[in-house]
Amino acid sequence: MSTSAVRDMSARTTAGSTRAGKRSRSTSLARRGARTGFLLTLPALVPVLALVIFPILFAIYISLNNWPLFGDIAFNGIDNYLHLGDDPLFLPAVAFTLVYTAIVTVPILVIGYAMAAFVRSNRRGAIVFRTLFFLPTVVGLSTLSFMYLIELQPDSGAANLILKWVGVTDGETPWFIHQGTALGAVCVLVIWFGGGITMMLLLGGMQAVPAELYEAAEIDGANRWQREIRITLPLVRRNIAMSLVLSIIGSFLAFQQFVILTNGNPGGSTTTVVMRIYQKAFVDQQLGAATAMGVVVMVAIAALTSIQLFALRERE
Repeated sequence: MSTSAVRDMSARTTAGSTRAGKRSRSTSLARRGARTGFLLTLPALVPVLALVIFPILFAIYISLNNWPLFGDIAFNGIDNYLHLGDDPLFLPAVAFTLVYTAIVTVPILVIGYAMAAFVRSNRRGAIVFRTLFFLPTVVGLSTLSFMYLIELQPDSGAANLILKWVGVTDGETPWFIHQGTALGAVCVLVIWFGGGITMMLLLGGMQAVPAELYEAAEIDGANRWQREIRITLPLVRRNIAMSLVLSIIGSFLAFQQFVILTNGNPGGSTTTVVMRIYQKAFVDQQLGAATAMGVVVMVAIAALTSIQLFALRERE
């Protein structure tokens, strides 16, 4: 073998060793970075495991048992799930909750959007109106429900006195003895409450829209409605999607407003699905069956949320 051939072979061997060394160092750095990233996420991962993952797994375990509030526990597999339909109040509660959700979702979004559009500018008094619109959220739904209950009393509530004064009713309307009026009264309260939250979610997106876009559209001759439809709506699409998701989840998990205002009456016709789960657990004292209902509701909400996010996702 000639000297030049030996030299070439030695050069190729050295180059191969160098490339192998670089790959080894790159792999080592990648592994070290992965370990560092995992260690940095541990402070956030531990609470998630303790407060989310473990409770969900434990709830699934409870749902697979005949688990009375007091007494012996016995494993019964998926029997609790198979007999959900045997509960005379569960399916009606699901149907009522779906109707309630369908009624309040669109008004909450429309009113919240209108309020956000009204207060998004820096015109005089905008801060005052933002505070007033968001005030129900600060007060809280439970407190508002108690106040609302007082104002809707048939003989002394301000609502009946005002309606009598304007000639709409005789001043003694019992709002909560009929399903229709009871549901309508609760929906008015929830729309008032939810509109403020939606306003704040949309307001953040609206204020992030560059003013130059509106100025350019105005120069091109676009009126106020055209600028709203062509510029604002597309750019706050993510905020609208988040508002819809939170509104639907909150409506499907409705509990305190119905407990305080109607307590499921008349005749259980305003019982929501969460109220029925509560009754099954602490009135009927069947934690296993109640947890099975909760797991089904959790899966349904997760599926519904995924569908919403898929339908409202950003498209190229």
